[in-house]
Amino acid sequence: METLPDDVVVEILVRVTEVAALFRCTATCRRWRLLIADPSFLRRRWPEGVSLQSSLLGFFALQQPRQEPTEGSSTMPLFTPVPCSPHRFIAIPDQPRGGQAVVLASHRGLLVVRFVPLDAISMFEKIMILAVCDPIAGTSRPLPPLKCSRSFRIEGCALLTGADCRVTKRQGASPSVYSSFKVLLISYDGRYNLHVLASNELSWRTSRNWFEPVEYAGRVVPQQINIVVCRGMAHWLFKYSSDFYTLNVCAKTMQMSITKLPLTRNPLGFKFSSALLNVTNDGSLSLLGLYRDCSWLEMWTHEGDNKSVDGMADCWHQTKMIELIQPKESTVGLVQCVCVSEMSGKLLVKDNQDCAYIVDLQTGAMETVTDWFCGIVTMAVPFEKDWPTFFMSRLAGGRIKRNKLRGAISKIASTFCKPIVVAVIFGLIVMSLDHEELQES
Repeated sequence: METLPDDVVVEILVRVTEVAALFRCTATCRRWRLLIADPSFLRRRWPEGVSLQSSLLGFFALQQPRQEPTEGSSTMPLFTPVPCSPHRFIAIPDQPRGGQAVVLASHRGLLVVRFVPLDAISMFEKIMILAVCDPIAGTSRPLPPLKCSRSFRIEGCALLTGADCRVTKRQGASPSVYSSFKVLLISYDGRYNLHVLASNELSWRTSRNWFEPVEYAGRVVPQQINIVVCRGMAHWLFKYSSDFYTLNVCAKTMQMSITKLPLTRNPLGFKFSSALLNVTNDGSLSLLGLYRDCSWLEMWTHEGDNKSVDGMADCWHQTKMIELIQPKESTVGLVQCVCVSEMSGKLLVKDNQDCAYIVDLQTGAMETVTDWFCGIVTMAVPFEKDWPTFFMSRLAGGRIKRNKLRGAISKIASTFCKPIVVAVIFGLIVMSLDHEELQES
């Protein structure tokens, strides 16, 4: 196999579709490890500007039983994997006994988690216990308790890493719970408050009365709990009356502003029943509007550098109309958005019959995924992994200890099938024999 040129080996390795299998290939020899860790190989394996379906591992979802629970019945699982995910079971590390975890936000492989007592009867609390977790690495970092004088609930959450302050994508190492980060929380206690905590701080900072530009702030309807992070800015979407607004927060300065989105509508109002903010493949902020009858999906894009919180309203344009292709085997009712993934280009929706569907934002094709979940989905947060950054951070410079590699492999490739590696090695042997025959002839 040593006689094969590097370009031939690269052609073989780039065709290894399973992420876990590709990571195992790095343990075969130093040459393979260097070829896989090369940035040009990673860019080819995961091209920039393309939806990466393999990045979506599953959903952390709150679910209600479809039937009345009986004594001794098991609780709803927190994590629901997609069929092709290398991780079938993902647990929240360091979860307290006698409590359940609620995932509030997911970003760059990290989670913001709230721990709720099992006997809690309301989402309103005066003290909330939170943590930042890396479920793949099995690490967690508890945050200072968030305390308020009045009972409150969380309406929005964002996790901003050091890389979010940079304009370029995939720059730097894969973030961990020990890296620098900021957590943003939006709470409601009769009024809306913004809470900010940096990783080097011991207490939360709270900003109040930031809804003053909007009249009757108590009638605001939040649209999504997972606040979108785009080019150093955090954006939270909410609706008041028939208009959509965004709260914009700068990752560096925490400067805030509220923008009324200049979306056009017909005399009867918007045709879409719900909307979500998202980030396009080229890193632009976008808004997805889902029609009530699940026939179309509107895409509005913010065109600009997104460096300033001011003057964003004039930069929104309708850029795409996606015709949805409904499943033939089922009748889709009135729908609403649940969540949208950052990298894989997937939108999770549900209808008034409690059925769940995945929408491909590239093709508009819908897939029935009700059977993925054990119950009725009430809230969901997608969990994705930036594989190029992960590989570069683990294999940078080709220096990786074998015992550490084995530990990483056991965590990300517990369901790996050995025949894939056997097929790769067998292919190398066959190509090597063909190469020798050509030399003899």
